[in-house]
Amino acid sequence: MDITSWRETGHVPVIILQLKGDLVAEEALVARANAALADGTRNLVLDLSQVPYISSAGLRAIHTLYMLLRDADEAATASQGVARGTYRSAHLKLVKPSKNALKALSTAGYDMFLEIHDTVPAAVHSFA
Repeated sequence: MDITSWRETGHVPVIILQLKGDLVAEEALVARANAALADGTRNLVLDLSQVPYISSAGLRAIHTLYMLLRDADEAATASQGVARGTYRSAHLKLVKPSKNALKALSTAGYDMFLEIHDTVPAAVHSFA
């Protein structure tokens, strides 16, 4: 899997991680996200438009990113909001997963708490 990253600014600064290839391991993606966090990033977009398949390790990587970006205020309300269908991550957004990748995300329930956008600009501008 290849990872390309860049910074865009909508309402707030956002790092985009564009993935190419199957997401079947977590180390490379988590390392890139940790590097972005070390540089002060608080908002991240994962462009999954070129990811044909997400394995359980890939799902763990996305969950790890979600947990790294979630702040203390979110932690208190997230589980109740997910159960009610009212919570979405304020710091992690996804872009255009393939049909197979979307199936993995929805089977795991990630579509319940992560916004999925059609384009990178739409995801960037969705941050408040």
